[in-house]
Amino acid sequence: MVVTAVLTMAFWVVFFADYEGQSRSFLARECEGWFLWERSFPAADAWMAVVCLAGAMGLWKMRPWGLLFSLVAGGALIFLGLIDALFFFQNGLYWPVNFDVATEMVIHVWVLAFGSFVIVYVWGKRGLLL
Repeated sequence: MVVTAVLTMAFWVVFFADYEGQSRSFLARECEGWFLWERSFPAADAWMAVVCLAGAMGLWKMRPWGLLFSLVAGGALIFLGLIDALFFFQNGLYWPVNFDVATEMVIHVWVLAFGSFVIVYVWGKRGLLL
């Protein structure tokens, strides 16, 4: 969860470091609303990163709140992945595949798979924390 939080923060640092470039990127050219839509994610991604870090810390310390924050993190990851993937499907942004699209595909698969894994794994180990 720590790696996911750190990579999410890095994504936004890169995004805002080249803000003008992002507004003219392949995805922005393919879909008029992409840039505006993408800019709506920092707060939700920040929340996800915070609960990922809190969950990881709580699990490391073997505290019950680690279970809570890990489950919240898993749910946040799945939500963000679903809303992101649906936008891409609805707007035909998964094709043609190039570096920008492949990067987004990796992110979508990761957050959906990792979020699901976190929920299933942590819930299965809840007896150790409660």
